[in-house]
Amino acid sequence: MKHIKAILLVVTIFSFLSFQTTTSVEGKWELFKLEDGSGEVREMGGRWMQFSKGGELKGGNSLETTNRTGSWSYNAETEELTIGSEQNLSGEGTFKVNWIDAKTFTLEVQKGRKVYLRKIKSE
Repeated sequence: MKHIKAILLVVTIFSFLSFQTTTSVEGKWELFKLEDGSGEVREMGGRWMQFSKGGELKGGNSLETTNRTGSWSYNAETEELTIGSEQNLSGEGTFKVNWIDAKTFTLEVQKGRKVYLRKIKSE
């Protein structure tokens, strides 16, 4: 009986973690830091992206503007986020997601170059 409870507990924990990662991409995120290939970090502010249900993507260069629209998809198995639009703008493609915690992740945008995003409250 102890083994069954232990197995059930482990399965429940892993199920929750998998669910958390898969759905946590949805929402509004601020790009708050950029790391270059040499490890130098630069603070950023104001740029944002919103991943809505159904794959709709919005973004802007300041929290008050929306100047980018497109689509997104997230592959939970490979932890890859694909971003695109009809305009084929810079910053589009498929990127590896590295979760720091449930409200912070990085995207590897080029070799050694990372963009840090943190979840922000939507109005």
